Amino acid sequence: MNFSVHFDDETIERLNRAVARVGLTRNRVITLAVQDWLARNEEKDWPAVLKSHFGNPAPELTEETLDFQAWREALPDSAPVHW
Repeated sequence: MNFSVHFDDETIERLNRAVARVGLTRNRVITLAVQDWLARNEEKDWPAVLKSHFGNPAPELTEETLDFQAWREALPDSAPVHW
């Protein structure tokens, strides 16, 4: 999908210097920046195995045991751990 993005002159100059330095296109740098922003700001969800575990009223009766550490992989590094 194509759409237009308008930047001020200073931002365009900085972007042009950056792409020349790293050898990427402006479009690629903008795409990477948006993807990075989305990765940091999208709503996170629990891992499927954890949602399944807590969705079962008697998880101890399932054949699969829950790796209680699995949820940690879904958390950002900066998330506080509460005991």
